[in-house]
Amino acid sequence: MLGISIIHFLLLILGFEVTEPQKINVLDPYQKDYFSFPINPGVTASLSGSFGDIRINHFHAGLDIRTGGREGKSVYSAASGYVSRIKVARGGYGNALYITHPNGLTTVYGHLKEYAKFIKTELVERQYKEQNWSIDLFFEPNEIPVRQGEMVAISGNTGGSGGPHLHFEIRDKEENTLDPSLFGFNEVKDNVAPKVEFVTLKCLSADARVNGAFGSFDFPVSLTSAGQYKLPSNIKAWGDIGIEVYTYDKAQTSPFKLGLKYLELFKDNQSAYKYELDKLSFYNKIDMNLHTNYERMVSDNVKVHKAYFEPGNRLSLYQYSKDKGLVSFRDNGKHQISIILKDTYENVRRVDFPIQGQVFGDKLVPNTLKSEEKTKATLHGKFVKLIRRKSKLPLKLIDGNFSEEISPSYVNKAEEIFIIDLDEHFFSSYESEGTLYNAPFTGESSSTFNKVSNGSFEIDFKETLYQPIYIELREKDRALHLDKDIHPLKGRFETRWRVKRDDLMVSKDKIYYMDSRKPKYVGGSWQNNTVTFQPKEFGTYDILRDITAPKIQAKTINANRLLFTINDNLSGIKSFECKVNGDWVMMEYEYKNGQLWSEKINNMPFKGLVTLKVVDNCNNEQIYKSNI
Repeated sequence: MLGISIIHFLLLILGFEVTEPQKINVLDPYQKDYFSFPINPGVTASLSGSFGDIRINHFHAGLDIRTGGREGKSVYSAASGYVSRIKVARGGYGNALYITHPNGLTTVYGHLKEYAKFIKTELVERQYKEQNWSIDLFFEPNEIPVRQGEMVAISGNTGGSGGPHLHFEIRDKEENTLDPSLFGFNEVKDNVAPKVEFVTLKCLSADARVNGAFGSFDFPVSLTSAGQYKLPSNIKAWGDIGIEVYTYDKAQTSPFKLGLKYLELFKDNQSAYKYELDKLSFYNKIDMNLHTNYERMVSDNVKVHKAYFEPGNRLSLYQYSKDKGLVSFRDNGKHQISIILKDTYENVRRVDFPIQGQVFGDKLVPNTLKSEEKTKATLHGKFVKLIRRKSKLPLKLIDGNFSEEISPSYVNKAEEIFIIDLDEHFFSSYESEGTLYNAPFTGESSSTFNKVSNGSFEIDFKETLYQPIYIELREKDRALHLDKDIHPLKGRFETRWRVKRDDLMVSKDKIYYMDSRKPKYVGGSWQNNTVTFQPKEFGTYDILRDITAPKIQAKTINANRLLFTINDNLSGIKSFECKVNGDWVMMEYEYKNGQLWSEKINNMPFKGLVTLKVVDNCNNEQIYKSNI
C-alpha cells in the first residue's frame, strides 16, 4: 500500500490525474479501454484513412477520422496526461498536438484548426517570444496537464491535409507508431474482409515467361460464393516470378480504401513470404516505396502490395523464403498459389489459383509493335525487352568498340523478342536492319558507382540508391532530363549543371521540377554559370525566372483583426512579417487558400501603421501599408 501511495503522490506532482491504479501488461502495449475516442466518443466513426494505408514515401501512421467535410469538431484528449509537444507547420500535420500519458504512450492529433484556450495561450506567448508562427515546442509533465475527455482542440484542415479531418496517432516511447484500432475503440467498426482487384505476375529472371511472354501481367479476380477470390485457371509460367496484389481493406462505415494488416503467400502450401504490419518507425518510413510498385503508385495511383521482398528494404515487417518470396517455375508440373489477406479486425480473404509450369511456342504471344515501329526497347529493372520485326539479319549489341550478335529469346508470328540481362550483356546502342538505335538508358548507377558525369552536368547519388539502376540522363531542349520518376530514392541527391545561357539572372533564375501539375520550386545556388541543387525525385528540371513580387490583398483591417490573402505566381511564399507601429504581430497562415490572419497576445486594439511584408523564394518582396 505504501508503494502505491508513493506512486500516486508522484503522479499528482507530475500533473497526472489519478483515479484507480491501472495495471499495465508490459507484454501487450495495446491496452483495451485505456483510451477514449478523440472525436464524438461513443458515436460510430467513419475513417478516410487507417493504419498502414500505402501513401507515397510512407505507410499511413494512424487513423484519419472524418468530420463530415467540415472543420470545427471538438477534439478530446484520449486519456489523462500532459501536453508534451505543440508543433505548428505549413505542411505535414499543420497544427499538431502531442499528449503523453502515464502508460508511456503519446497520442498525436493533427491538422487542427485551433487549440483549446489553455493550450493556445501558452503557444501564442512562445510564438511572440520567438517572433515566429512556425514553431516546435516541447513541454515538461507539470506544465500543461490534461484530463481524459477534456477538449484540447477543434478539428481542421491545416498542413498537408487533403480535406477536413482529424489525424490521430498513438506512439510508444521510441516514437514508433502503433495501430490505434488495436486499442479497442468501439466507435470504429469493420466486419468487411479485404478487397482484391487484380493480381500481377512479374517476370524477374531472363528466362521468366507468363503465358509465353516476358513482362508484367495483371489478372482480374472473381469472387466465389464461398468468399474466395479466383484467377483464370489457364495461367502458365516459367522462371522466377514476383507476385503483386492490388488489395486494400474496406469497412461498412467508410467508402475509402483502407490499410491492410497481413499478407501471406503460399506456393504448394509452403509459405514463401509474409508481411505483417506491427509498429512503424519514422527513420526508415520511406522504404515503403520498395514495399509497393513505386512506378505504378506515382504514375497511376495504383498501390499494390508486393508479395516478395526487395533487397534494401529496411522495414522489419517481413518473413520470407531463401528466394525472398519469388516463386520459381522450372518444371512442367501444376502448382497451387494461395494468398491470405487480413485486416486489423481479423477479417480474412483468400486468393487461390493454379499455375502450370510451361514455356510457350510462338503462336500464343500476341504482336505488340505499332505499324510505324520497327523496333522497341523497354527497361524492366535490370532487363531490356527488345522487340523487332522478324529479320534475316542478326541483331547486334554495341558498346564502344565491342559488338555482340544475339539470338531472340522467343518469337511470335511477326516479331522477334530479345530479353537482355544487363548484368551479362551491357550495351549503349544496338543495330537492327542496318540502323543504329540508342539503348533505353545512358548508364548504370549504384551505391558503389554513384557519380555520373556528362559534358554539362554532374550527379552524385551518394547513399540515395536502394539498388543498381539503369537510367537515362540527358540535357535536351534547354532542360535537364533526369530519367522519369519511376525509381524510389532514400533521399536527395546532388546535381551540378553548367548552363550555357547568356542572359542568366542568378538571383531570380532557379531550378523547377517540371513533371508535376505546375512547375515546382526546387531552388539551387549559382557559382558563375553552374547551378547546384538537390532533387528528391527523378524527372525533368528546368530554369525559370521569377521577377514578380507576391500579391497581397487586404480583407479585414481594423482594431480587432487583420486578415489578408497572399499568393505568389511561381516560386512560392518564403516568409511574411506583419508589424503594427513597429511591433511584431503573430500571423496564422493557411497556404492552401493563402489566408493570413492575426493572433493577439492581449486584448489591446490594433492602432497605427500596419505593415505586412511578404517575400517569395526568389526574394521578390511585396509590402502592404495601411493605417488604423
